[in-house]
Order: sequence, then structure tokens, then C-alpha cells
Amino acid sequence: MKGKQADAPTTTTLLSREVRAYLVLASLVICGLTSSVITAHKVVDLGVNCPFATIIFSIFSYPIVDCICELWGKQVARQTLWLALGSQFLFTVLIQLSIVAPAAPFWQAQAEYYDVLAVGGTVIIASLAAFTISQVLDIVVYQRIKEFSRGKFLWLRSNISIYLGQTLDSFIFIMIVFHDSDKKFSILLGAVIVKIALSFFMTPVIYLIVMATNRYLGGNTLAFKE
Repeated sequence: MKGKQADAPTTTTLLSREVRAYLVLASLVICGLTSSVITAHKVVDLGVNCPFATIIFSIFSYPIVDCICELWGKQVARQTLWLALGSQFLFTVLIQLSIVAPAAPFWQAQAEYYDVLAVGGTVIIASLAAFTISQVLDIVVYQRIKEFSRGKFLWLRSNISIYLGQTLDSFIFIMIVFHDSDKKFSILLGAVIVKIALSFFMTPVIYLIVMATNRYLGGNTLAFKE
């Protein structure tokens, strides 16, 4: 009897496992969103043109938020959203402070440093507006489909919510940041195509993350219970 009690996991252990699992997933979302402050400037050619941040969002942001929503519910997913946005804001402030800080006399790379890292107010506003609105839509649609399907068809709710959320995100961001570019519609089309393609390929990854995390936590999540 004593042996069984000794082997049984304590509440502290279970909480520690859950915290570790959540921190790993939340860190991916935070890294994806904060990096977009810089990577959104670069438009890449993948057969279609799109901001490099499009790739990051399609891998590290929307799918991971859906995993968090599946495992712990929409309230935790929304908390992750606000945490990521707060981290992005802090990251932006620190980058701007590093730019305006007096450079050492022997350091001759100030101009290049500014060109690469300077973030305009338009990019910040566009990023905050696009990500906030689209992620709220993503979480709401995901949860509604989950409730309607009684917890079944993870692939369906994940793909539909991501497609809608990412399309709205691209539209808001690109129409603000590239509003004066004659290439804005081709960039928008490219961003949507890339996001849909990557979201499709991320579907098995979402299943793997949800199943692995649920198993790691001993089934102590919302996944597969509804």
C-alpha cells in the first residue's frame, strides 16, 4: 500500500508537467509573433510573393494556438494571445531603445543596424490589429466547430479556423503595410496561398502535438474528452 502511494504522482508533479507543456507551446507562439516585427519587412519569392512572416505564422502561431485551444480551452488560448502580444510590444520597445541608444565612437554600423531593425509605427499597428482580430476569429470558429461536432474532426475545425483567421490576418496586415504598393494584391494572394498550403501540411503536426501532450499529461486535458 505504501509502495503504491509512493509511486502515485503528486498534485505538484501533475501541475509541473502541465506548466512545462504549456510553456513549450506558448513559447512557440511568442517567438513566432515577436519575430514578425522584423521578418514582416522582407517579401520572399516562393513561386508567389509573400512576407517571410507569413511562413512563421503558418507554422508557429495559428496551429499552436489551435493546439492550446484543443488541450485547455479557448480561455487559455486567449490568454496565450494576450501574452504573445505583450511580448511583441516589449520586444519592439527594446529594439527601438537599442537603435536610439548612443553608439560607441568606434562602432560604424549604426546606419545598417537602423535599416535592418527599425520598425515603423505602421508595421506595429498593422501587426497588432491583424493578429489580434484574426486570432480571436480563429479561436471562436475553432471552438464553435468543436462544440458542434462534439469534439470530433480535429482536422476540420483546425483547417477551417486557420484558413479564415490567416486570410483575414493577411488582408489587414498587407492592406495597411503595403497600401501604397502596386504589388499589394499579388503579395496578398501569395500570402493566402502559402498560408493555406502550410496549414494543410501542419494538420498532422497538430494531431501529433495534441496527442503527445495529452498522453504526456496522462489524459488530463480537454482533448478527446468532448
